Amino acid sequence: MFKKLSMFAALVSTLALAFAPMATQAAVTSSFAPGDLIKGSGDTVYYFGTDGRRYVFPNSKTYFTWYTDFSGVKQIPDGLLSTIPLARSNVTYRPGKKMVKITTDPKVYAVEQGGILRWVATQELAETLYGLAWKNQIDDIADAFFVNYKVGQPLQVAADYKPYDVMTQTTTIALDKQLVEGEIVISIGTVSNGFVPGTVTIKKGNNVTWTNQDSSQHQVAGSGWTSQPLNYQQSYTHVFNTVGSYEYSDTLHSVMTGVINVVN
Repeated sequence: MFKKLSMFAALVSTLALAFAPMATQAAVTSSFAPGDLIKGSGDTVYYFGTDGRRYVFPNSKTYFTWYTDFSGVKQIPDGLLSTIPLARSNVTYRPGKKMVKITTDPKVYAVEQGGILRWVATQELAETLYGLAWKNQIDDIADAFFVNYKVGQPLQVAADYKPYDVMTQTTTIALDKQLVEGEIVISIGTVSNGFVPGTVTIKKGNNVTWTNQDSSQHQVAGSGWTSQPLNYQQSYTHVFNTVGSYEYSDTLHSVMTGVINVVN
């Protein structure tokens, strides 16, 4: 019976996430920070990570395991959005929230941190973990998105996995993706797009890394420090050890400026 579950149809089969009209009506802003939800003029919503990359929500079911609505989505200019590189993987289900299965695989999996899938071996175990209505706690994942997950060890007993504990231990996508806390990556765009984001806040002693995403050469400079000339995909890192607000600019394109706010 457990292996004869009917498959759920995948909501979408592309990376674009169809959002409600309220998501497309957000006021355009250039102010955003790591941890924010961002979008351009289109409907696809991304999680902006501390690694300076944007993570795609492959469908709305994935989105709603992390968020209850679209109120926190910030719409940014398309030029700024295009400057931010895509992450190498998509957002995966929030660990512990629901079980999942793949369209071509009859097995049902619990989700661990980092997109690890653990096979729930029996119906009895599924009932213990998610209650008698466990079938309602299963979502189907399209085969195209299976590459975002890794298969771990099967679950044999309920003590191996406690959904509520797993979920509360993974409160953010940054934790799930194991992004380094406090290390911020800023993308260097074209002269018209500038530094993305233009203003960031970090804690004292943390790093800021600038990565050139433009075909033109750039050179980042602040008070007492200057990077080497950066070609496409080259980076420069500076550590900020003193609390304060620090302006910096591009010595090769003086109109490009940014601000680093350092706090305790």
